Amino acid sequence: MAHVDLVGLWHEASFRLVETYDVAVERGWRIALDRQPYGEVVQVLSGHCRFSLGGEHRDVGPAEVGVLLPGPDRVTADVGPEPLRLRGFGFRVELFGAIELSGLLGLPLAISRPWPDLVDGLAEAVRWGRVGGPAEAFRARAHAELATASLVEHLGEVRALGGAVRPEVAAALALMEQEAGGALDLATLAAAVHLSPKHFARLFKRVTGVPPMTYLQALRVSRARAVLAETQRPVAAIASDLGFADAAHLSRAFRRAYGTTPRDFRSGARSSASRTRAPAG
Repeated sequence: MAHVDLVGLWHEASFRLVETYDVAVERGWRIALDRQPYGEVVQVLSGHCRFSLGGEHRDVGPAEVGVLLPGPDRVTADVGPEPLRLRGFGFRVELFGAIELSGLLGLPLAISRPWPDLVDGLAEAVRWGRVGGPAEAFRARAHAELATASLVEHLGEVRALGGAVRPEVAAALALMEQEAGGALDLATLAAAVHLSPKHFARLFKRVTGVPPMTYLQALRVSRARAVLAETQRPVAAIASDLGFADAAHLSRAFRRAYGTTPRDFRSGARSSASRTRAPAG
């Protein structure tokens, strides 16, 4: 069955800071979710907290760090006699705005000896995240992203998607990557992986968080953006190459994804390139 390596696509992904917090909780505090929706990096400042995700459990004490990545059956709970205080941030790593990649980072549930770069990045993300202004929001996100990068550099093993999900979904993703502009619809994709359309759609959404055709359109729009920035190919031709019905169809999808039209995006990209070009002579 096909294998999909998404390492090369991390450059397409966007990092989004969802929340920051520094809280002291009441005795007996507990959060239980059927599914952890995004990544969280949490430092215990005092007390003890139990982190549970997908049947794995770790008790995290003062100065230690817990990591929760997207997955089933998340529980965090106060388990110590001392008051529990936590600080941390939540984040998403989104590919094409459609699929959450942070679950592929392969990070441990707990870090008993966090290193200074991680602790400092986490603390700075929380500090700037509490202020609330636009400049502070950028700083908070930058520190959170650097802390996440430090985690991956020290401990992460970024998984290829084929090793992390059902092979049928990996095969469908590979087909979309190879034939993004082809005549792909739900029935074609399902037949390619030997599933009924209903079963395939349900399985794909459970793994990726979005329906298969939503993912395919996001992939096509991302490809269109690259072609627009790098070539002078007509918008109608790009639309045809990438499986859109016509230029208007591409324009509507592009505006939903990026807030501008393909032509305006290309004009902006050309203008930026001319401003950064070195002067003659």
